[in-house]
Amino acid sequence: MRIVKMKLAATIAVYIAVVILAVLLGIWYFSVKEFELDFNIYRVAEKNDQSVRYVSKTGPPVVVHINGSERMVTINGQDYRIGREETLFGDEYRIRYPNGKTYIVSEQYHMVPMGENGELAGGVDAYVNGRRISFGDQGLRYHPSELIHAAYEKFHRSRGYPVLYWLSIPMFLFGWANFRYEWFQRAMFWASLKWIWVENPEPSDYYFIMSKISGVVIMGLALLMFFQSFSRVYDIIGVL
Repeated sequence: MRIVKMKLAATIAVYIAVVILAVLLGIWYFSVKEFELDFNIYRVAEKNDQSVRYVSKTGPPVVVHINGSERMVTINGQDYRIGREETLFGDEYRIRYPNGKTYIVSEQYHMVPMGENGELAGGVDAYVNGRRISFGDQGLRYHPSELIHAAYEKFHRSRGYPVLYWLSIPMFLFGWANFRYEWFQRAMFWASLKWIWVENPEPSDYYFIMSKISGVVIMGLALLMFFQSFSRVYDIIGVL
């Protein structure tokens, strides 16, 4: 009896340790914020009260100079000046490009850029046959909304998918319990309320087998969610 209790205590301790490690990993990983600019992912490299330097593995460094609500984004020696004004329907931004062209972007209009005269400025950044098609008809290197997302931390997002990560942990534990423990399988049987319409209800051997199979399936899905949560590249699940 003592050995059984010791094994149970050791098992519980291992489960608790795994959960704690998973929680700490999630807090550490998803506390890092990032943004996308010109199809490159950027994260903070250096930061002080006056400026923030962001780096990417595939793009040039981006330096954001801070002056109250105003920002100046410097990329490859080019300065993009951004002013922010609070309005009743959300913030409005004015972006001045190095060539003097100015765009206005409003949260009220879902960050769609407009020219100085209020005309809509269409166009998006894209690559066609390996060649970059720049924003709009002016051949501008960076889209106004991208520059705003780079300049203001409120638009930065956690890397990966935190929701998938935090869902995958209890989902895996549920699947493991459904596969491993008969007492849990019985609890699920009674929780399903199937026994209400059965005389002398008792889970069958078939029920226990299906519980194990469903547990394996649930754990598999949880693992897919777990690994997908670390990246926004849709190469695992492919639908998120």
